Amino acid sequence: MATLHLMVGLPCSGKTTLAQKLEHELPALRLNTDEWHIRLFGQDAEDSEHDARHSPIETLLWNRKPL
Repeated sequence: MATLHLMVGLPCSGKTTLAQKLEHELPALRLNTDEWHIRLFGQDAEDSEHDARHSPIETLLWNRKPL
C-alpha cells in the first residue's frame, strides 16, 4: 500500500527540506510544482500569467501514473 506525505505550510517553513530528506530515506517520489514551474517559466511570481501557468503543472502532477 502506498503512503502519501502531503506537505503544507508557510513559505520557508522547511517543507522542501523535509520532502528532500524523505525522498532519500524512503522509496519516495517527490513532486514539487514550484520546481517544475521555475524550470519551465523561470521565477515569474509577479507575472500576470503565473497562476494560469501553474494550474496545468498541478494537474499533470496529480494525474501522474505510478512507475
